[in-house]
Amino acid sequence: MSKLFNFNKVLCLSPHPDDVEYSMSGTIIKNYDTQFDILCLTQGGDCDITTSNSRLNEVHNSWESTGITNVNLYFSPNKFLKEKGEDEWVNYIETNFINKNNYDCILLPSSYDSHFEHKAVSAFGWPLTRVKGISLVEYYTPSTLEEWIPNTFIDISDVYDKKIGMLKEFTSQQHRSYFSRKTLDGFHTSFQCSKKGYDIVEKFNLKQAFI
Repeated sequence: MSKLFNFNKVLCLSPHPDDVEYSMSGTIIKNYDTQFDILCLTQGGDCDITTSNSRLNEVHNSWESTGITNVNLYFSPNKFLKEKGEDEWVNYIETNFINKNNYDCILLPSSYDSHFEHKAVSAFGWPLTRVKGISLVEYYTPSTLEEWIPNTFIDISDVYDKKIGMLKEFTSQQHRSYFSRKTLDGFHTSFQCSKKGYDIVEKFNLKQAFI
């Protein structure tokens, strides 16, 4: 049996298509006995010329390429994050997901992030868990700042090739520097982890835990 922190079911908030896949798909693949519900909030970033409904197809294609069965994909009806205020987003997620499922945890970006929409989604975490015993975990993104300090590292060495393969399905993003193999390899390494024998990792910060 392989479960993420022994959780049965978790909700992953993805500000844009590919955020969850880039940041923690190795962890999802590895922990096949945990059910991951991925909620993609938009079709892409505001003022990004690649933003469109076709990016949602890339999300579908990326997970289909893995053949795994522990992922459910959900997409909000909004193209841009700015179409709802913070209170409206919290109400939308709470009404349609939190209140209808027994989630053990919510995973989302950190407030220590250079992307303003990642920062905005990070702020949803505490309101969504204000009256429920749901753990809260931040995941590391390509725009996470150095001030953010991970306290949990998951070894994905055995599934890294599969993750690299699924990221190639994001064809609209392949021109981005952070999709180059050199940058991907750098993103998944940590000196402290490497000297302890963990060469390829995904990074998290456990903010609150009910285990």
